[in-house]
Amino acid sequence: MGKRDRSRVATESAPESDWRTFTLVGVALAVTQLAYYLTAAALPLYLRDLGAAPSRIGFEVGLGSVAGLALTFLVGPALNRYGSDVFLRLGGVLYLVAAGGMLLLRHEVSVALLRALQGVGTAILVPSAYTLGARLIPRRRGAALGIMGSVNNLSLAIGPPIGLALYGAHGATWLLVPAVLTSGAGLLATSFVPHAEITRQPARGFGFDRVWVPGLMANMLSSVYFGGIIAYLPLYLRQLHGPNAGIFFTADAVGVLLLRVPTGMLVDRSGSLLPKLIGLVITLAGIGVLVFPPSIPVLIASGACTGIGAGLLITGVMTDLSNLSSEANRGTAMSTGGGSLSAAFFLGGTISGVLIGPGGFNAVLAVGAVSCLLAVPFVLAERGTVARSKHAA
Repeated sequence: MGKRDRSRVATESAPESDWRTFTLVGVALAVTQLAYYLTAAALPLYLRDLGAAPSRIGFEVGLGSVAGLALTFLVGPALNRYGSDVFLRLGGVLYLVAAGGMLLLRHEVSVALLRALQGVGTAILVPSAYTLGARLIPRRRGAALGIMGSVNNLSLAIGPPIGLALYGAHGATWLLVPAVLTSGAGLLATSFVPHAEITRQPARGFGFDRVWVPGLMANMLSSVYFGGIIAYLPLYLRQLHGPNAGIFFTADAVGVLLLRVPTGMLVDRSGSLLPKLIGLVITLAGIGVLVFPPSIPVLIASGACTGIGAGLLITGVMTDLSNLSSEANRGTAMSTGGGSLSAAFFLGGTISGVLIGPGGFNAVLAVGAVSCLLAVPFVLAERGTVARSKHAA
C-alpha cells in the first residue's frame, strides 16, 4: 500500500457516528475556551497597566502561541498513542492554573509566563477536541471539524467583549475571578467525556507527512494579521478613546461561526480550493477596512470580513489535513494545524511590536495584508496535493 493510500481512511470502512460523545466534547471545548478568551483581548491592557512597554506587549501576548508551537510535535504523537480525552482534561487543568496564577501573581513577568502556560493548554486542548471530533463523525469530517470550529468561535464571540468590559469597568480582579470560575467549570465538563479506545497502531515517530506542508503554510500566512490585531487593537482604540475592541472580536467570531459548518459540508462535497481562495480575498478586505477611522460600523465590518474569511480558509485547510491523515497520525495532523496558527499569532504580534512605534497601527495592518498575499501560492499548491491523494485513494 502506497504512502498516500495509507494517508486517507476509506469512507466505506468508517464506523458509525457517535453524536452523544461528540456533543460532550463540544460542550467541554466551549466552556474551557470561554475561560481562555475572557482574558485574551484584555491581556494587552493588563500588561500595559503592569508597566510593560508597548514594544514588548506583542511579544508577551505571543508567548502563548510560541509555547504552544514548541509543543506541536510532542502533542500530536501523544494524541496518536494515548487518545485525546486525557489531553482534553490536561488542557483544562492548565487553563485553571494559568487563570489562578494571573489573579494571584500580578507582575509583568509572571503574567507573561502564565500566558505561555495558557498557550500550552491551547496546544493540548484544541487539537484533542478536533481529533476526537473527526474520529467520532468519520463520514463527515469536514462538517465535524466545522462544528468544533464554530463551538470554539462561539466562545471567541462571547469572551473578549465581556473580558474587556469587566477589566475596563472594574479592573483585573473582576476579569480574572470569572476566568478562574469558568476554567473550573470547563475542567469539570471534560470529566464527562468518556475514554476512547485506540483502535489502530499509532504512527512511528512524530507521524508527520510532508504532504501537509502547503496547507500548514497557507494556514499560517493567512492568519498572521490576527496576532498583530489581538495584541495592538485594544491599545490603539484605548489611546484614541475609541469603541470597545471586543466589537471586532465578536464580529470576527460570528463570521467564523456562520461559515465553518457550511464550509465543512461544502468541502466534503466539492473540495477546498474555492473556499480557501475566497477566504483569502475576504480576509484582505477585512484588514483593509481597519484603515478607516475607528467606529462601531468599521469594527463590525472588518471583524465580519476577517471572520468569514477565516471560516472559509481554516475549515478548508483543517479538513484537508484530516483527509490527508489516518487514525494512526491524525493527532499529529490536527496538532500541526493548530501549531501553524500559533506560529502565525506569535509572528504577527512580535513583528507588529517592532513596527508599531515607527509605523503606527497601519504598519500592523500592512504586515497582515502582505502575509495573506504570500499564502496564495500555498493554497494553489495544496490543490495538487489533495487531488493526488484522492486519486491514489
